[in-house]
Amino acid sequence: MLKEAHELQRMVDSALAHLKAAPTSLWERPAPSTVRRITTKVFPWLKPAPLREVASNGSNAKTKADNSQQSPETIAAAVNELSTRLDHQSKVLATATHALVAAREHLESLEQATPPTSTERLDHARARVQQADSTTRLASQQLRELIQGTEVLQLGALSEGQDQVEQKAEFSQQWLGELRTRMQAVDVRFADRHAAIEIELQLKVAETRELISLDHDMTAAEHTAAHADAQLSALRAQRQETPEGSDEADRLDTAIGQTLATRSQAMQTHQQLAKRLVRVDADVARLNDELGEIHQRIAIVNDERFALKTLDQKLPASEQATAPAEGQAQERIDKTALKNVREQYLASQIGEAHAFAATGADEIQAALQRIGDRLQGTPPPTPLPAFAVIEVVTSALADVTGNDATRANRVLDMLNQHPLEHWPRVAEEMSKSVRTRSATNNSIQQDTLDLCRKLANVPRGMEMLQVLSSGGTVPIVAERAKPLRVFWNADEAQQKEPDGKVKAWLQTAKQVARSKLDGDEKSFDDVDHAAFNAVRNGYFSNAPGTPYAQHDQRLKKATMEWVMRAVAANTPEQATATAPTKSSLPRRLVPTLNKTPFAKSTLDRAYSVGESMGLQSPRKQVDQVISARISMLEETLKNAKGAPGLQLEISAAHAMLDHLKSLEKKGTHLSQVTLKKRDGKSMQSLLKARVQQQRLSQIWDKPDANGKRAVNVLHKAQHIELPPLYSELANSKLSVYEAINRVDEHLREILPPALQPAQSAEEVLDQDLNAAIKLLKTRHLSEKSDIVTFFKPFILESRLRDRLRLGGGGTLGVGLPSLPYSLISPIVSPIFSAEKSRSDEAFAQLFMPILGMEMSFGKARTEAAEATIGVAAGSAVADGVGIQAALTGRFTAQETQTSSTLMRFFRTRHKDDEMRGNMLTALDSMVRWDIIDPQKGQRYAGPLEAILARNPEVSVSQIDATSSTRNVAARVALRVPAVRFKDGASHASQTLTPEPSVYVEADRIKERRTETGGFISVVGAKGDTAQQRAGVTANLNFAPIASSATPAEKGANHGVQGQGLGLQLGMSRDLAWALEKNEISPFLIGDKQDADLDRHYSTPRDMQAEITANRDLWLMRCIETLEPDETGNKNTPDNRLRAAMHLDAFEATIKRLGKDSKYCQYNVNYSMKGRAGAEIDGYRGIQALALQRGDVQAAEKAQQAIDDILLTKETWRPLVLIVRERARDSTVVGWRNLLRWQKLSNVDGQRTAAQFPPP
Repeated sequence: MLKEAHELQRMVDSALAHLKAAPTSLWERPAPSTVRRITTKVFPWLKPAPLREVASNGSNAKTKADNSQQSPETIAAAVNELSTRLDHQSKVLATATHALVAAREHLESLEQATPPTSTERLDHARARVQQADSTTRLASQQLRELIQGTEVLQLGALSEGQDQVEQKAEFSQQWLGELRTRMQAVDVRFADRHAAIEIELQLKVAETRELISLDHDMTAAEHTAAHADAQLSALRAQRQETPEGSDEADRLDTAIGQTLATRSQAMQTHQQLAKRLVRVDADVARLNDELGEIHQRIAIVNDERFALKTLDQKLPASEQATAPAEGQAQERIDKTALKNVREQYLASQIGEAHAFAATGADEIQAALQRIGDRLQGTPPPTPLPAFAVIEVVTSALADVTGNDATRANRVLDMLNQHPLEHWPRVAEEMSKSVRTRSATNNSIQQDTLDLCRKLANVPRGMEMLQVLSSGGTVPIVAERAKPLRVFWNADEAQQKEPDGKVKAWLQTAKQVARSKLDGDEKSFDDVDHAAFNAVRNGYFSNAPGTPYAQHDQRLKKATMEWVMRAVAANTPEQATATAPTKSSLPRRLVPTLNKTPFAKSTLDRAYSVGESMGLQSPRKQVDQVISARISMLEETLKNAKGAPGLQLEISAAHAMLDHLKSLEKKGTHLSQVTLKKRDGKSMQSLLKARVQQQRLSQIWDKPDANGKRAVNVLHKAQHIELPPLYSELANSKLSVYEAINRVDEHLREILPPALQPAQSAEEVLDQDLNAAIKLLKTRHLSEKSDIVTFFKPFILESRLRDRLRLGGGGTLGVGLPSLPYSLISPIVSPIFSAEKSRSDEAFAQLFMPILGMEMSFGKARTEAAEATIGVAAGSAVADGVGIQAALTGRFTAQETQTSSTLMRFFRTRHKDDEMRGNMLTALDSMVRWDIIDPQKGQRYAGPLEAILARNPEVSVSQIDATSSTRNVAARVALRVPAVRFKDGASHASQTLTPEPSVYVEADRIKERRTETGGFISVVGAKGDTAQQRAGVTANLNFAPIASSATPAEKGANHGVQGQGLGLQLGMSRDLAWALEKNEISPFLIGDKQDADLDRHYSTPRDMQAEITANRDLWLMRCIETLEPDETGNKNTPDNRLRAAMHLDAFEATIKRLGKDSKYCQYNVNYSMKGRAGAEIDGYRGIQALALQRGDVQAAEKAQQAIDDILLTKETWRPLVLIVRERARDSTVVGWRNLLRWQKLSNVDGQRTAAQFPPP
């Protein structure tokens, strides 16, 4: 109950802190420290670009004010103002149109007049018509821009924000009321507990009083006995003086008897009490302790009750919500105004039909009104804004029909008569008779098919086509939309494609799509499904040189060339005929060529990095299996201890296990150990010690007839050899697991059946571990299937935000060496160096972001330039010994270009295991594409075709990413002492210098990433990072050939400096680290827009401020992830309590991580709302059509509207809080002096340390 009370107190404290917290901006850092705020004010470069700037593509991001909360009345007033503007602009257009009609009529009358009108009057009339036409076009364009503007959407977002305010208030009221109720319930339980403790206290007090009364009774008995003794003495004295036989003597005898009886009774009572009081001291001490504990418990209860009552008083008073009477509920004023203005906007847009304004739009009005009525249905058939649907449809129709309203009306009527599945059949039938049709045939069906093709390339085009179809009152389901989009995309590509083979490939995609639409069970070859999925991912050709072929080639390279290079690097010079051939020597000498991320050293570092972060790995798996096998074998040997005639065998097995366990204690991974001669020597030594110990035990256990033991008798040492099996194992180069299996099999052969192991080795070993054991034995890839073996444990055990990246490559560069400063230099010496380099790296990465699990294979190229300037000061303090201090500054700039192929599976809540299984299947398809047999049809032509055929939900895309890094560093070093062993004036000298230093450095990293192709793709992601470090280093510099002056002439003590050869041993440690990153990741799921907005920090302070300011929002977000009750409601009291407990535990975790881990990244993630995504998709459709017809200005305005939506705070909602830890192992081997020649091996790991809501 105390634990529950403490949790409740923390929840109440958090709720109170939330009520008092100042609001935070979505776009700003919540809680920067004072030092950082001042520092970044003075040096703005030390902080990243504002999140508003990162999130948008337009210039208005820098000037647009933050969206403030507005009241319903204010929103309604703004809506009414918009309505007035629309009316005014409509009147302006109507006036201009009327003037244009009048001008045309006047011109027509002049042209038809008899006698003919003068030329001057005709010219004047034509000029009037032209001016009226320009005025009308301008008014129409202004009205069109007003309708397409974001004002109504912005006001709708503000109204939605007001909804959120009401939801938060209602939630807060419910939660605070429940907290008060729970506190009162706990208080009642504490009161009951207090009463129970009081009763217990009374019982203990009564028991104590009873013990005290015993002492009182004993004292009274002592007094009674003493009084009786005194009285008896007096009576006896009187009796002696009284004559015998007298009445007085009889009386005294009687009194003496009575007194004796009284004394006897008192003494008996005293003796009884004395016996009882032997335990009184212990009982009183016990009762004192118990009473103290009871009083302490009462104090705790009182304190808890006082704390709860204090918190209860701090909670705001409950507000009684008054529900409106039935039938009297009124819609909020802003919602009513928005509904009316939307209808007004839509009516105006339909009435004008701007795309057909030049030719007249009367004939299309009825069809557009039908579409408008559907779009205003409840619920609407699409979440797209109605104005966007009308604009896209009319623009597309105008392009298809040549602005012919009559043809457009016929197309809309035709679409309204049939479901969408009708038109693929029509398209196929028309394609078969294409030779019989005239090229100039403008049939209605052809216009309809052209419109379908055009809208299929527009975001959410299938949703718009559904609105136009006979079933336009209900939304289209994904099972229909996907094959429809594939069909029309393939159909359009097929018409443009000159290659017959590609046309046939696209035809199979269309056939699969039609089969899915028709719902038949027609069976297709695996490669046909691959074609369908390729088009679904945006690949409309598989010809050489296309993106499809480039992906296929890259995946082949990853599974063949990279593996062959890794195998060849570990192949001995005297290779077998089947061993891979090494690359030519010149190619191997260039570090930027012959790259592979699967080198032996890279795999070893990947195991270490992954395991250090708690990630699963093949090595960890096999280590666990070997430990289990050792335990089982030890149990078998323990049971076989008394087996006759087998003690040496058993002892040898024990010796081997002892040796293996000693290796394990030293940190050796038994999965990578192969037994060698030194292992045999160690086993023999352990066997000898064990046998000797057994002999001593036997001697001690068997004394002679006199009871003496021969332990002190000098025995001749016997030579002990390992049994044949173990001698063979010591030279077999078997892995530990294989050796244990051999021992297990041997014991089965020699032990009696009752003592044999319970399980065979084959039953213990999981089939999937065979390849892992083989991989770990060789410690490098032997075949391409080892890629699956390596990644499989990482895939199956991955969690949200876990990441593992392997890279291998090299660097080439050239530079100016640092101007040397040494003991022969003047007191002050300059320092300068410069370098230009290029690095190439091949990489493979497994990552599980919020979007889903992904694997990528590709290359990265980095162009870098670096310059160092500084000054050194110092002088000699003895012959050949000096002290120097150096101050240097380093400036680095580098640009990284990354290109890779990515496989992704979308993440669905509670289906992570299914997603992991899909990724494993995709990786297996990529690696074994030439081995796997298809279920039907011909074999796969390449890895990409296998992936697409066997994984219908896979998304394959091309990643193109750029990263620009700028680094500034300063370093202060002290060389104490700097020792030169020879005079550098005329001979080569050697120097030895300890060099402690302090450094600070700052980085700014700008990142951009976009993906092309893929059903799910990140498009236009941007990030800006600022990080700073400060630390210390300790180096030991040794130069076997030190830079020294070459005299210009004999006897001179000056000259030119020569190049030195320096070696360095050093270590460094960061003392402080700060990071801030702003990032936006827009992505498409199919053709639907979504996005994530991220802020990253290096301390939990900002995350805690985010939670405190928006606690209700984060609790409501957590409730969304919990299980509903039997009615389907998630916002229940139990779920509210569960969410609060999850958040309380998360806050405790980040506080602990803030103290224990100095390199965590704290990520606050917001996600785009579905409503905002639909609005952006509407503008994306307008933008796409504008670009097709070459209207750059309209496309730019659509982009500006998208930016306006992105910069509206109501566009975003809280999604997840994540704390992640990162680890990196980077190894550089080579030469870096004048020329730079280095090989690189990089491993990056990342894991989620905490997450809210929990997964």
